[in-house]
Amino acid sequence: MTTTSQSPQRPPSARPLTPPEVVAGIVNDGSAAAVAQAAVGLARELGGRVRFVQVLPDGLDDQERADAEAATFGAALRALHGQPRVQATFEAPSGDPRELLVHRSRLAKALVVGQDKPGGGAQPAVAAYCQANSGCRVLVVPGTD
Repeated sequence: MTTTSQSPQRPPSARPLTPPEVVAGIVNDGSAAAVAQAAVGLARELGGRVRFVQVLPDGLDDQERADAEAATFGAALRALHGQPRVQATFEAPSGDPRELLVHRSRLAKALVVGQDKPGGGAQPAVAAYCQANSGCRVLVVPGTD
């Protein structure tokens, strides 16, 4: 006699949850290392993962894009070194960093960005915009690059 059994159905509440996501908003403004380290630390604390989003200005050629990605994602990789349980993804969209980071963090637990520079200059006030418009916690860290 052969018997078969079906796997018990899990109730909807027992489904595995997606780990919390921390978005690291990396802008080439001198804060990449500090932002990456803070994001990795927070993701580790939350038992989550990091989504590194480096926002590049429009109009870069392929070589300029590659150079910018190598420099700032290098900071992300250094922050991840020795943190084997922190998963990470990387992306490098072009456009307005304020809008892109708010959009990319809409489902995140937290967004980590560098502190706005006094006087602003040509760089948009990313941290202030994200704090005012993001639907998640925004951690602003001072740059040390």
